[in-house]
Amino acid sequence: MRQTLCIALLTLAACGPALAQTASSIPGPAVIAPDDGGAPGYQHSIERSRFMLDGTSRIAARRVEENGFWKAIGENGVVAVDRRNGLFIAMENGGGDKPQSEGKASVMDPDRHNEQVGEYFRGAGVPKEQIGGVHATTYLSSHGSVKDERPARPKIDGYASVLERKIDGVPVVDSVAWARLNERGEVISEWVYWPAIPAKAIADAKKMLENAARPDFIARLPAGLPAGRVVIRHTSATSQAPFEAFASYDVLERRATPAPTEKNLSVAPSGVAILRHFDAEGAEQRLPQEKLDLSRAYPAKEKRPVEETKEK
Repeated sequence: MRQTLCIALLTLAACGPALAQTASSIPGPAVIAPDDGGAPGYQHSIERSRFMLDGTSRIAARRVEENGFWKAIGENGVVAVDRRNGLFIAMENGGGDKPQSEGKASVMDPDRHNEQVGEYFRGAGVPKEQIGGVHATTYLSSHGSVKDERPARPKIDGYASVLERKIDGVPVVDSVAWARLNERGEVISEWVYWPAIPAKAIADAKKMLENAARPDFIARLPAGLPAGRVVIRHTSATSQAPFEAFASYDVLERRATPAPTEKNLSVAPSGVAILRHFDAEGAEQRLPQEKLDLSRAYPAKEKRPVEETKEK
């Protein structure tokens, strides 16, 4: 494929079911237009990224289309954009696990890293009013021998700073925007998926916030659940399902496995945490990525006509 990634991205709107969740113009304003009363999304692009594909520029040496992604491949790494939903991924060769600093240079302070990543995404076009906060996650590494009596002390290799998305105070927990920077402020790796949120999901979330503490709402939920919180959920960036978004009362329920019995002494006590989603009426919901369609994995056998069966 010889056209540039920019031209390829411009054609996204005509490429399939992600029509409503891709930017209307790339480059240019990075806004994904919502429905009337909804919240706009943001489409990241190679023009707005600080990721250096070949070490000197953002221009890729090679461009391909494969597995549903537009890819720009350079000496340093790869930029990939999901042509279906606009998910943007930039990763250095080696998986983006290189330390943020080379040689004797110190790793960037996490507060400074958070500040710079926040400024980077705001400058790129992420709606400022939707950034509810930025927090750092730590990358650690450790080297040693299996013969060592004590494990080697882990070393901090750097941080990834994650944007928290909120719309009118309600967390939108499935949206993604994070980046790792080096000491020069260049991007080591990043993921961005920030779709437009429909008006109904926002209105339902606001109404649910008003009613979540009321006894009649709690009475609609299964008995014995811990307290939850109101959020907006949407289809995951990696899901192949059509886009959905809805308001949810999310509850983290912890369940334990049954205790060992005389017949089954091998069962070790353990537990699992299940994140459950409920609508305003207390009915349980599932995200598209949580719905397993067994009929596709195990298709029904084709029935033969009765007459053909009798003949055999």
